[in-house]
This record gives sequence, C-alpha cells and structure tokens, in this order.
Amino acid sequence: MLKLNCGGVSVCRSAVPGAKPLHLVSALETQFGIVLGQEATAEKSNEITAIPLLLESLMIQGAIVTIDAIGTYPHIAGCIRDRQAHYVLAVKGNQPKLAEAIQEFFHTGEAAAWKDCPHDFLETLEKGHGRIEHRRYYAFNHLACLPDPHRWPGLGMFGVVVCERDINGKISREQRLYIGSIAADAKRFAHAVRSHWAIENRLHWCLDVCLNDDQARARVKNAARNLATVRRIGLNLFRLDHSRKGGIKARRMLASSSNEYRAQLLGGACV
Repeated sequence: MLKLNCGGVSVCRSAVPGAKPLHLVSALETQFGIVLGQEATAEKSNEITAIPLLLESLMIQGAIVTIDAIGTYPHIAGCIRDRQAHYVLAVKGNQPKLAEAIQEFFHTGEAAAWKDCPHDFLETLEKGHGRIEHRRYYAFNHLACLPDPHRWPGLGMFGVVVCERDINGKISREQRLYIGSIAADAKRFAHAVRSHWAIENRLHWCLDVCLNDDQARARVKNAARNLATVRRIGLNLFRLDHSRKGGIKARRMLASSSNEYRAQLLGGACV
C-alpha cells in the first residue's frame, strides 16, 4: 500500500523585506522517496489551506496519508477520505479536547493494567549509535470515549505511542497521540507512524544538505517557487537512478560536470 507523507518547510533565504519566506507543503511517497507534489502556502495563510489543495492534485486512492498536528482538522480528514485514501494524523495542542480524551483513556487503561480494555499492541526495541529506543504502540477502537467522533470522517481508531530513549545512560520518555481512519491494528499503525519521519530525513534534510535549499536566494516573482520545483525534480531523478553508487550530493556534483551522466538522468525521466 502506498504511504504518503505531507509536511511543510520554508526556503529560509527567499524572504524579501516585509514578507515571509516561501513556505512549501510537499507530498513524499515513502517506499522510493519520490516527491509527488508540492503546494506553496498563501502569503497570509498557512499549511491548513495548502494541504487540501495539494491532496486534490494527487491520485491517492488506497494510500495512507500521514500529517503532523498542523493538518489535524476534520476538513483535511474529509478531503483524504473523499479521495478514497486513509489518514493517520498526529494530535497535539491544536485539538486540546481530543488530546485530553485520548490521554485520559490511556492513563485509565494503563492504571487498570488494561483489564476489560481490549486493544492491539506492538512493542519494538532498536539499538545503535549509542542509543536504545524502546517503543510501545497501542491501537484502540473505543471511539465513544472521544469528543464528537463523528466530526472526523471515516474515523476508525486512535492510538498512542510511548517511546523511551536511553542515550548514553540518559533516559527520556515521550508520548505521542494519533487518530486514524485505518483499523485498530498496532502493526499497521506503527508502520504509518514510523514512515512519517521519512519526510524529514529523505526530503527536508536532503534538500537542505545535498541541494543547498536553505542557501537559495532567488526572490524575484516566481523564481523561488520554480527553482524549488526543479530541486525536487532533481531529487526524484537521483532517487530513481541506480546506475551509480554514492549519495545524492556526490551524484549532483557528477551531474554538474558530466554531460553523459546528466543526459542519462534526463533520458531516464523521459522513458
């Protein structure tokens, strides 16, 4: 199943006096790391209005769409369901009553050792780079405990992720809340949540570090938006190219100096 992550980022140096920098919302396909689309936020607006416009431009039937709390609104959930896709949305302070209800339900069930509180559960443990991460995923379908669950089109579950990190003996604990239109399946829920971070690691980080996105100073008319589109197309071309080893940055340098490799990349895009 297609996993689609939506997230926004600003082109820091595109700002002009008296105006904010260009802010773009992008949709990233998780499996191959391909950018499927982008939408710029209006000058006096934000991602809440840009996300539906982005989703309406994409064929997302059957996909699971994940969005940070900035996109956790009924009309965005409805936009996703109208396009025959599923959603998993983070819940934070912008939906305080919803967040409070999920936390209260979770703490009550946890205190009672989950007696008479059926749920699906998955536990993972990851070690590496001096860090141990212990994650516990809980998926529930007790929708009646939520305030106005019918506000959320197709709502099928809510979930909690408890993450404990041990970094060189320093332990931290974090709890994250979600709602979704998928079934209360902890494994499926965990995969959607974990894959969402790809938009930070495989898109925003690569644009900044490998393609110097934050250093772009284009500011006149639509130059910043057009060049942002070109950078995302270039990132897709590098991701789809398997003829050479090496990172995105190394292949970008090779493409800038080799007519043959550049032609190969552009030729592959036309196949």
